[in-house]
Amino acid sequence: MAKETWLLNPETKDLVFDAEGILSVIEDEAADIQQIWMVLQTWKGDFNLVPNHGTDYERILGEPEDEDTADEIIREAVFQEPDVSSLDEIFTEVIEKRALEISISGTLKNGASVSMEVGVNG
Repeated sequence: MAKETWLLNPETKDLVFDAEGILSVIEDEAADIQQIWMVLQTWKGDFNLVPNHGTDYERILGEPEDEDTADEIIREAVFQEPDVSSLDEIFTEVIEKRALEISISGTLKNGASVSMEVGVNG
């Protein structure tokens, strides 16, 4: 059985509907990639239904912490997606203590490679 989830517009984070008004879905690797993107876009505690979902950006953008701590926080967030096998590279850049640029690359459990860049504003 294929993994399936609703398609989100990456700019607005709204659900996407096709021309006939049917809710668009994505499957398998595309669904996994969207889930990783979503956990990196969500501040931990912002989703009341699942308070542990998201990334603990308070620890990265709040009090200054070292790069290893930021990498560990990103790693913890990405592995909330159960189909991630490994996270090979993490690059973070804090911009004026108000924004964060993240670049990751890794491998899904099915062997597919995944890489993405995510920007987060504080």
